[in-house]
Amino acid sequence: MTLSELARELNVSIATISRALNRPDDVAPSTRERILAAVHRNGKYQPGKARWLRAQQTRTIGVVISDIRNPFFAAFVKSIEDIAKDNGYTVLVCNADEDSEKEEAALSMFLDRKVAGLINCSTGGNVALLRAVRQSGAAIIDFDRESGLENTDVVTADNVRGTALAIQHLISLGHRRIATIAGPQHLSNARTRLEVYQRSLARAGIEIVSQYAQSGNFQAESGYECTRKLFKLSKPPTAVFVANLEMCSGLITFVRETGIRVPADLSVVTFDDAFWMRYIDPPITAIAQPVEKMGQYTIQLMLERLRGSRGAQRKMFAPKLIIRQSTAAPPGK
Repeated sequence: MTLSELARELNVSIATISRALNRPDDVAPSTRERILAAVHRNGKYQPGKARWLRAQQTRTIGVVISDIRNPFFAAFVKSIEDIAKDNGYTVLVCNADEDSEKEEAALSMFLDRKVAGLINCSTGGNVALLRAVRQSGAAIIDFDRESGLENTDVVTADNVRGTALAIQHLISLGHRRIATIAGPQHLSNARTRLEVYQRSLARAGIEIVSQYAQSGNFQAESGYECTRKLFKLSKPPTAVFVANLEMCSGLITFVRETGIRVPADLSVVTFDDAFWMRYIDPPITAIAQPVEKMGQYTIQLMLERLRGSRGAQRKMFAPKLIIRQSTAAPPGK
């Protein structure tokens, strides 16, 4: 069903539907609920209708990344562009900056431009709009995080394995006071990393100290602030697992400003790796995701969907632990 058909069915304008999806506060609650229910009800296509909708679209693949400053996402975009170009598609990238309103604006723009496909690193909270993008005929793949959209392809790292490797490494060095700087808990990957951190400590018989779990927003400033809070505690941690690279950069800034020695005072391991992490002093122990392979797989899967293949699959890539000089035995051992 197209937006025009939906507008006729509900006896409202296309503009009203757009406002209900993009600026819901501008639409009367009863009308908004009726529109969202209809969008949800008609979110799946009959095969013939889906082919007709795709025929109206451009040869453009939209990509929403959560933070363009994060080297992980820069590497991801680089890994998909050439393959898309070789197959006659242009890649259009939007930066959500870990902001659901910016993601909403990007999705609305992609809907207007009639993209053929969407690769989305969700910031959370825009499922209704994603359903509208799917309704337009676009193929959708969730990358790195799950948006909550039903029956959608998902490509991620194995967050359970990666986090367990990090915590087991710290435990094997003799650490008991292990903290984490977690990501925002409305995101699927952040939730999983925090849950596995807690589970790994419990299995090792290590007391879970609530103040040792500080939640940031996956950006550097929050990593700095969470580290500051950890070191205001009467018994600060001897080791910390940081849930992503950007927050780790905030931690590095804090420890350098305050004279905390890594790893003599604090062992550090982070989820994500980047080329610069092996060159700083000390080089940072990291859980590395195979981002190029993940990107290549994602774009090939998108091309298959655009050729008409159906189904929804979940693909997880195994990360690996790269031990560098930022982790060591705790003080006094």
